[in-house]
Amino acid sequence: MVKQGTHHLKLIVAGIVSMVLMLICLTGFIVSAATGNGVNTDVASNERVWNLGTISMNSNTYLDGIWKLDFRSASDGFVEEQNMKIDDADSQSVYADVSCKTVPEGATLVLWLVQGDISRSIDVTDLSEPVEYSLSEFQNGKIHVRLQINGVEDAVSEIYIR
Repeated sequence: MVKQGTHHLKLIVAGIVSMVLMLICLTGFIVSAATGNGVNTDVASNERVWNLGTISMNSNTYLDGIWKLDFRSASDGFVEEQNMKIDDADSQSVYADVSCKTVPEGATLVLWLVQGDISRSIDVTDLSEPVEYSLSEFQNGKIHVRLQINGVEDAVSEIYIR
């Protein structure tokens, strides 16, 4: 009689090692996110902004250069971002039509335009008419267009470069 051995032992050990390494990486990411280390939350940064909060969104579309964002509520400081393109900075401007139905005292909705070292903020919380902001201080190319949500609710926006 020949003794039967486990011929898949190497695969089982490799699977266990892989699971342990995966759990270590996941734990490191969770600790990093919880402490804020390694997670960019600076809205004026030229890098991608990471949110540690939540948003209750109705819709978020970017079609034919028009960014339409419709949300119910979000965590304080939540930032929603869309990258757009400037073709002729000297003649183009960003156009923002924003309405907020629920604005508790002290709440704001801020539009950020960020490109390289240049960042500009525009308070769009209580607009009576759409705002138009010249892009002449920026360069042709990609620009980060961000909405920083600070307590406003039931907001609808349409933002584009024209």
